[in-house]
Amino acid sequence: MPEFTVSVGRCGQTNDVVVADASVSRQHLLLAIDSVDSIRLQDRQSAYGSFYWDGQQWQPFQQITLSANDYIVIGKTKLRLMELIIAFQIKTRNGQL
Repeated sequence: MPEFTVSVGRCGQTNDVVVADASVSRQHLLLAIDSVDSIRLQDRQSAYGSFYWDGQQWQPFQQITLSANDYIVIGKTKLRLMELIIAFQIKTRNGQL
């Protein structure tokens, strides 16, 4: 059972974290966070896909487990997973969920 889950996408009404990029799907990605070293990611059948950096090149994924220091690309936006966690925590603390 994850510590918490975070939905990521373009639509503010249906996601915990919003990425303002037209190439990001409305409901793009779901994170199940067990710890900073164990974050399970699932692409939610996005149009442009989700990619992670394997140390040499960007690799597509449907499901993968990464750490908070890893980088991903959703749509055309490059993100560090820690950025998504921090954005979620700020939104939660501000009572926006």
